[in-house]
Formats: sequence, structure tokens, C-alpha cells
Amino acid sequence: MAFLETHNLCKYFGGLKAVDRVNFQVEEGQLKSIIGPNGAGKTTLFNLLSGLYSPTDGKIFFRGKEITHKKMNQISQIGITKTFQITHIFPRLSVFENVRISAQSRKTSFNFWQKADSLEDINHKTMKILEMVQLADSRDRTSSTLSHGEKKYLEIGIALATEPQLLLLDEPTAGMSPAETIMATEMIRGLRDSLKLTIILVEHDMNVVMKISDEVLCLNEGRVLACGSPNEISCNEEVQRVYLGGRKEC
Repeated sequence: MAFLETHNLCKYFGGLKAVDRVNFQVEEGQLKSIIGPNGAGKTTLFNLLSGLYSPTDGKIFFRGKEITHKKMNQISQIGITKTFQITHIFPRLSVFENVRISAQSRKTSFNFWQKADSLEDINHKTMKILEMVQLADSRDRTSSTLSHGEKKYLEIGIALATEPQLLLLDEPTAGMSPAETIMATEMIRGLRDSLKLTIILVEHDMNVVMKISDEVLCLNEGRVLACGSPNEISCNEEVQRVYLGGRKEC
């Protein structure tokens, strides 16, 4: 069995088939991107994988065990963590405190009266993560003062602090400047390589997708249109017609 796998996964909202019989596989250590036009079902599929939505039909398996109807907190505890299109951070807390709170959530025991500053293992873990997402120099800044791109990096750091085995990144470069996008692309690839993470990415920036992905899945109207290597997807006539908007010589 694959690291993550869906069998005929469906999510209907009344008469709308947002995800329609999707069979999807990700191998351990793989970085797989999901693309498609607006309304293709990308975010809905992510929400099913992360437990935010419960499927109408079909099944989801993670490391060989069925997780189809588990809640989002249960999904997180077994090692699947999702970031969001809109950043979810504590704006009045420092960058360091945002990541530390997430890291503390994975402690098996916790003393309510213990000062956070005394949690040396947690503090060390937090600093290592801030270095990974290039925010170590901003550790004491209030999170609301970060740029849009830096907030995206912080949210990735918060996700990493939960020690995920599978990281779901929902449009991590949305709204970033070209320079921030390049840095984010390098960061994500570096995290996969250094932490041996399995990553699924929903992304509209095709330059990012083609540079970073081992494999690409294209959805259209809730169904799988094509799946293959970045080159195979960019040369696929149906993908070009539906999403890429032009003929590419391959």
C-alpha cells in the first residue's frame, strides 16, 4: 500500500460533486503537487485528507490504516498536518511563541505551572524550526509585523513543530513577491530533503510546481484528469486545454 491512498473518494455538496471518485496515491518521501482550474476540487480534496471534511463516499488510508472519518485533531495526532491559504497565526504573540505553542502540543505530559521559558527541549526545537524557515533572526518580533511571505513561512514552521510525517501545503506561495516565492520554493524542497518529509502541495504557480514536484496530479470538475511527472503533465494535451492554456512543444 502507498504511504497515503484514496479509493474512489467523493465529496458532494447537494448536487455539486466537488470531489468525484478520486483515486490518489503518494509514496513515502515524495513531493506531489495538485493542480487544476478554480473549482476543480483541489482544496476540497485537501480538506478531506486533513479531516476538515468527512467524505460522502470512498476511503482514505494512511500507512496502511483507514482514516476515512477521523476528525482533524485525530488526523494531526497520527502525523498529517495542513497549512491554509489564509495564514493561521497568533498575531499578538512573537514568532518564537507561535512555534513554541505548536511544539508544546506534542508533549505527552505537561505541568500547567511550569514556566514556558524553562522548557529547554521545546525551546531548542523551536529555534531549530525557526532556522529551517529562515525566521531565527525574527524570533522576538510580534507576528503581526511580519510581511505576508514571512507569515507564510511562520505557518510552515508552526506545522513543522507538530512533527508531521505528511505535510499538506495549501498554496504556500500565494500572494508572495517573486523573491519570496523563490525562497519558499527552495525552503520546501530543502525541508523535504533534510527531514525526509512526504509533502502534498496545492499550488497555482506552475513555475513552482514544475521545479519542485516529483509527480503532479491534475484535477478538473472534481475528477482526476491526469497524473504524471512534471514533464508529462506539461505536455499532456488535455491538461493544456483545460488548465495550461496553450500548446507546448514536447
